[in-house]
Amino acid sequence: MGIITNNITARLSRESRQTLGYTMARDATLLAGSQYLAAGIGFMTNVVAARMLGPTDYGIVAMVMAYPMLLRSFIGIKSVSVTTRYIASFRSTQRNEELLSICKLGYGLDFFVSVIAFLLVGLTGSLVARTILVNDTPGISWLMMAYAASFPLFSLNGTSWAILSSCQRFRWLATLQILDKGITLLLVVSLLLFGYGILGVIVGTALGQVAHGLMMMGVATGVLSNDKIGLWWKASISNVSTLRRELAHFFSWNFLNLTMSGLMGQVPQLLLGCFRGPEEAGFFRLAASFITAGSYLENSLGKVSYPILAAKREIGDRDKLNRTLKHWTLQMGLPACFLISITIPLLSMLIPEILGYSYSPMVIGTQIMMIGTAASAPFFWLNSYYYALGMVEQWAKFYSLYAALSIGLGFLAIYGWGFIGVGVVTGVGKVIFTGVMVGLFVMNRERSRESFRLSESR
Repeated sequence: MGIITNNITARLSRESRQTLGYTMARDATLLAGSQYLAAGIGFMTNVVAARMLGPTDYGIVAMVMAYPMLLRSFIGIKSVSVTTRYIASFRSTQRNEELLSICKLGYGLDFFVSVIAFLLVGLTGSLVARTILVNDTPGISWLMMAYAASFPLFSLNGTSWAILSSCQRFRWLATLQILDKGITLLLVVSLLLFGYGILGVIVGTALGQVAHGLMMMGVATGVLSNDKIGLWWKASISNVSTLRRELAHFFSWNFLNLTMSGLMGQVPQLLLGCFRGPEEAGFFRLAASFITAGSYLENSLGKVSYPILAAKREIGDRDKLNRTLKHWTLQMGLPACFLISITIPLLSMLIPEILGYSYSPMVIGTQIMMIGTAASAPFFWLNSYYYALGMVEQWAKFYSLYAALSIGLGFLAIYGWGFIGVGVVTGVGKVIFTGVMVGLFVMNRERSRESFRLSESR
């Protein structure tokens, strides 16, 4: 009887893993497909803007957007990583009051700090424009404010994403991603055709972000209502008062982690514009677009895996979890790495053909940056694992060290090699950081196994 029971249990476990793997692959494929389509539309927007404006004016657009985004990254709460963890957990245990309270907390914090970011851009934009921008273009500070004005409503995107992903509404997420880029393309191209130039790109992008934030919040609110969970704005924050210390710990380390990530994305762009000119700042922005497109499959897999890991984190069976991660790496991570890798040599043909031959100098730097993206793809679950199991502090400390070194070395590389130097620092740094975090994961796993053996022997 025991043998029969064990066989049935093993079969059910195997079928469960197969179903989970199929569902995850399906959702990740849907999300990645929509992101690639959205990326294609977004890239089309960049191509049109780059061709119609030229390298210098497009570089000015990149620098105008970089400073507000830098401020937003520096002070923003970036609640989505925190709220996803708790929304998924509360939803799996049907703790609806706490779930709604987390939603209200996430929306409120994101909106508040976005308003602060907008006000700071208004206070400091003129000084930054005079200090950093080498091209004395009139009205730059007002362009910065126009772009930053979209931040408060665009901030509604974060918690909305957490709700939709935790509720497994990946079709809605896919649709909204495509609509976001489509609306922005329509607005930017229309304003460019009417002759608004730099102003048209910035205002069109800002209006697109406002539309996206409002659509995301509307759909997320509807999903909560349709699932009989309730309306988030009616919830009381006191429902999660017992988690105050835990939430403060999680938010603070997540803030550090994502702030450093934002600095890595914007500081090199500003430094390139300041010391090497707007053209190389534009190169970095366009290269980042290629890297973002290349990492969509990895990011989609990571976003689908995060709610799963968050909902299952209290099971306590680390061996089963480790087997799942190994399966994900072999069955989904390695194919993602292969697909990204084969695009690297193609960039030498694609960039000049798509953007024009004046953008050929950015090819080598972009290829080196893409190597880092390919190296991290097999371990798409790595960030989600650290967050879901509450090890955000360990992740944030190592990521902050990695970011600080990358920015410092990138600053030195700009003098000698410009954009290519920044590309080398970015790509090689990503490979090293991924290797270190995988090594720490293995060490933590072995330490957990040893602790379990010691507790059994007692």
